[in-house]
Amino acid sequence: MSWAATNPANALIGTGSTVKTLVLNAWFGGTAVPGGVDMIVEIIKQTGATIVFLPEAKSTTSDIVQKLNASGATFDFRMSGSTAVISAYPIAETATLPFMTKAVLTVGTVQIAAYAAHLQYQWYATYLPRGYGAGVPSGEFSEYGWKKIPSGPITDPAALKRVNIASGRPDAVNRFIADARSERLLGRVVLLGGDFNEPSTLDWTEATANRFDHNGVVMPWQSTQALKDAGFTDDFRRKYPDPVRNPGFTWPASNPNAAVSSLTWAPEADERDRIDYLFHFADPRLGWQDTQLVGPRGSIVRNQRVDESSNETFLLSDAAWPTDHKGVLSSYTLLNISK
Repeated sequence: MSWAATNPANALIGTGSTVKTLVLNAWFGGTAVPGGVDMIVEIIKQTGATIVFLPEAKSTTSDIVQKLNASGATFDFRMSGSTAVISAYPIAETATLPFMTKAVLTVGTVQIAAYAAHLQYQWYATYLPRGYGAGVPSGEFSEYGWKKIPSGPITDPAALKRVNIASGRPDAVNRFIADARSERLLGRVVLLGGDFNEPSTLDWTEATANRFDHNGVVMPWQSTQALKDAGFTDDFRRKYPDPVRNPGFTWPASNPNAAVSSLTWAPEADERDRIDYLFHFADPRLGWQDTQLVGPRGSIVRNQRVDESSNETFLLSDAAWPTDHKGVLSSYTLLNISK
């Protein structure tokens, strides 16, 4: 039987239907690796994703959708800046937020406000405790660029907070929270997926302070802290609440199709972080089922390829891989009932 016939995107939406969301950084739209566009298509098909959040989206997004539909599916997309939402469901409305694309999807009798995010990559404050510059273009710490800091790691949480705020990432997330509140008042389910270029407040804790080159830092990273405070659920941390046993690193992924030198920006550090996320807001019509990492088990640590020893599920771990990030896949049960 063909993929198109079995793909949940082609099933009638009824009570208890499954919706799958995938966030996958496309790495220059799938052009960083030869054949990357076709690889992205295959990942979407093999995961059965029906809503795809695509950071680093490029003009190749239309090629991805055309190739999906050539297999008998019916996908559409909306894109702004470097983000795209690819949907197997009809797109009723769209809007642009800072660093985000919003698409309102009609799924049976339910509308979903789906937001794809690709937040600022500069002012990458998570590098400072690891002894590397944060890619600050001007101002505090800009003298280091992306290079190793001669005096060693910067571990003052107040300094990290200043750099992180300067990135605009927390402001973009706060604008999302306000917009999402309006969408919920309209009776819509809210989903968010993206590459935040910022770690999680749930990951830089007392338990991890002396691991992964955090160098003693405990940091309530503002973007994810704001989402937590606003009532959003981090899907991965719902399944795996322990950041020591299950760090869930999504970057840098050990892509066998790319040289290590193109995958690391801090070659003498353990720069691994979980920066790609799927979030949902609690709604009686939306039941979270499961969340998995997608992609190679390997990561880059101190300029070396290292397989992760944790027990997370790595879906499609042997698949041809187009990007320097791992993806995240969540499954939900959607109930077509009145709220």
